[in-house]
Amino acid sequence: MRKFLVFLVFLLVMVGVADRGLHYAAQSEIAKRISQQYEMAAEPEVTIGGFPFLTQAISGEYDEIHIVTGAITVGEVQLERVDVTARNVQAAIGDLLTEPRVTAGTADAKVMLPYSELQRRLPEGIVIENEDGRPRMTGDLAVAGFSVPVSADLEVAVEGDVVNVTPADVEVGESQLDVTAEVQERLAMSFPVPQLPFDLQVTGIEALPNGVEVSAEASDVDLVGAGADAQQR
Repeated sequence: MRKFLVFLVFLLVMVGVADRGLHYAAQSEIAKRISQQYEMAAEPEVTIGGFPFLTQAISGEYDEIHIVTGAITVGEVQLERVDVTARNVQAAIGDLLTEPRVTAGTADAKVMLPYSELQRRLPEGIVIENEDGRPRMTGDLAVAGFSVPVSADLEVAVEGDVVNVTPADVEVGESQLDVTAEVQERLAMSFPVPQLPFDLQVTGIEALPNGVEVSAEASDVDLVGAGADAQQR
C-alpha cells in the first residue's frame, strides 16, 4: 500500500508538471503568433485561464484567454496598450503547439490611446497636461497675429468610425480681440478610428488622466490563424 501511495503521489506530481509545462508552451506559442500577425516590437502577455490546462486542451475548449500587448501601431495611430479578454475559446490540441488556430465566441477589450497621439494633431505650442487628475490642453496659440495663452479641458466621443475631440471650459488670456470662437475651433480635432486588432469594434471612449481609454468588443473572433491574418490584410 505504501509503495502504491508513493507511486500515486509521484504520478500526480508528474501530471502537474506536464500540465504546467504544456500550459506555458501553449501561451508562448500563441503570444509568438499574435506578435507576428500584428508586427509587434515585443510579444504580448498571454494567459490561458482555467485549471487544469490538460482537460481543456484535450477538449479543445477554454473558458478564457487574456491578452495584453505593449505599444502597437495600427494604421498611423500608436496605441499604448491593448488589453483583451476572449471567452468561449476553441483551439484543437493537435494544432495548439504547432500551427495554432484559436477562435473565440466573444472578446472585450480596453485600448489605451496615449495623449501624445492627440497632441501631435494640435496646433504648435499646445500641449496636453494633467491638471488635478484631468487632462487639459494648455499653451500659447497664434491667433490673428497675436500669441494668446489658452487652456481647455477636452471631451472625447466616437461617432461612427470617427473620434471627435472637443475643447470645454475654454480659458483665453488677455487679447485685443475676442478670439474664443477661433480658439475652440483650432483646438477641436477629428480622426478616423483605426482598424483595431482582432477586429474589435469601438463601443465607448473616455478621457482618463493617463490617456484616452477606448472600450471595444467583438464576436466570432479569430485570435490566431488564417482568419486573423486575413483581417490584417
